[in-house]
Amino acid sequence: MMKQKFDIKNPSNANWFFNIRRIDTAYQDYDESLPHQHKFYQFLFFDKASGTHLIDDKEYVVKDKTIHFVSPNHIHHLRLSEGSSGFVCMFKEELFFAHNESNKFLEEIDLFSNWNMNPVLQIESDDFDDLNTLLFSLTKEFEGQKMRRTELILMWLKIFLINSSRIGGERKDVPLSRKRLTIEGFLGLVDEFYSENLPVSFYAEKLNITTTYLSRLVNEVYGKSVSEFINERVVLEAKRIIRLSSKSIKEISFELGFEDPSYFSRFFKKHVQLTPVQYRKELSNK
Repeated sequence: MMKQKFDIKNPSNANWFFNIRRIDTAYQDYDESLPHQHKFYQFLFFDKASGTHLIDDKEYVVKDKTIHFVSPNHIHHLRLSEGSSGFVCMFKEELFFAHNESNKFLEEIDLFSNWNMNPVLQIESDDFDDLNTLLFSLTKEFEGQKMRRTELILMWLKIFLINSSRIGGERKDVPLSRKRLTIEGFLGLVDEFYSENLPVSFYAEKLNITTTYLSRLVNEVYGKSVSEFINERVVLEAKRIIRLSSKSIKEISFELGFEDPSYFSRFFKKHVQLTPVQYRKELSNK
C-alpha cells in the first residue's frame, strides 16, 4: 500500500520547530522535484542515492554517503532516482531557544552559511556509520513522547551537526572578501541595535558604505531587504522571550522598542500569523 505523500511545506503543523523522517523513494512519499525555497534549515542525508540537486544556480550530483545542507531562502530543486534512501531533517532557529541555547551555534558550525561554496559533504564509511546511528537516535526521540523530548532532540541534533562540521573541517575555500566582511559587520550591528528601530542609513554609515550598496548586498545574500531582515530578527527575539519568560506582552513590546503594545501585537501577527498571546498559548498546549 502506498504511503501518504509527505508535505514538505507543512511537516507537522503551523508552529513546528523540528521534523525528521526517512527518505524512501520506493514509496514515492517524498518529493521536492519542483524548484522552491524554505524558511527553515534543512539537511538531506543520503545513504544510497542518485540524482541531481540544484541549489540556487549550481547543480550537484547526488551520491551515496553524502549530506546536502540547504539554508533558509535558498532555492533548490531535488530530483532523486528510484531506490534512493536516507533522512531529511528540517528545523527552525526557535528550536535553539530551548533552555536559552544561542542561535549563534548555526553560524559557528558554518554548515548552513550563505558563504559556504560547497553545501555537499562526502562522508567516509566509518564516519558515515557514526552519523547514521545518531540520526536513528534522533528519529527515535522525535517519534516518541517522553519527558524533556525537545531537550534531547536538540542535544542529538547538535552532536550530529558538530560531528559533521568536524568531518568537513574549516571552510578554507571561502575567501574573506569585502562582501563577507561587510555582511558579518552588518550582522553584528543588527544583533546590537535591532530593537532601536533605526533606519537603513544608520547601518550603512556604521559600515562606511552607501545605503544602496548595503541594500543590494543584503538582498544578494539573504533574498530580502534590510528592513525585512531586521524585522525578522525582532520577531525571532520576541519568540525567544515569549518562550523562555513569563513577561507580559506589554513588557515584551517595550523591551523590543515598541511604544504601543497593540502595534507590537499587530506586527507580530503579520509575521507569525498568530498574536503574541496565541503564540504563547500554543506553546503551553504543546
